[in-house]
Amino acid sequence: MPVYNEATAIRGVVEEWLPVLGGIRGVLLVMDDGSTDGTSEILRELQQRHADRMEVIRHANRGHGQTVLEGYRTACDRGVEFVFQIDSDGQCDPKFFPEVWRLRKDFDVIYGRRVVRQDGWKRKVATWVVRLAVFCSTGVICEDANTPYRLMRAERLPDVVKRIPPTFDLANIALAVELKRARWRHASVPIVFRPRLAGESKVPFSRFVFKAFELVGDLVRRG
Repeated sequence: MPVYNEATAIRGVVEEWLPVLGGIRGVLLVMDDGSTDGTSEILRELQQRHADRMEVIRHANRGHGQTVLEGYRTACDRGVEFVFQIDSDGQCDPKFFPEVWRLRKDFDVIYGRRVVRQDGWKRKVATWVVRLAVFCSTGVICEDANTPYRLMRAERLPDVVKRIPPTFDLANIALAVELKRARWRHASVPIVFRPRLAGESKVPFSRFVFKAFELVGDLVRRG
């Protein structure tokens, strides 16, 4: 779970997800991307309370995508079998996780495909923009390349992650493209993407459109 400046939401998100993940042998790894708003203090408190089920790693700010990749690398270095990603703003509903988990033996990556967006039409448009940008620049079709709801088999993940340079801003989208190219067995589960639990998105819609153009350039340069 990557997190940056989510002091108003992070407590509720952690407390909501820990019971759902309680039946799985694993740890909720929270990657604090240099938060400055009190998020780090809340995470320290939560880690003390849930020391056997939660770990927090803090680093200097490097952006959402690269923080996600660092979480993947950390998990894989520890020899885990599966890596599951969610965001820290409360939009990822845990009620869909059991269906994602059920499919893990038959597929290498299972996405939560956001078929219902309760966070506004602009975000739905953004998903379509990303899909079009990815296809036009790579020829790869990704249903929802930017979804933060994904379960991956860890065995082959390091080989894919290392293909994404540290300068790539929307690294989680690049990862979706690389997983397609690597011919992983894909599946998706339809999910409802909720409104943010609190606060506002760190990337306003106008900025996201600009990032989409950047994405095309980055993907074209990568070939």
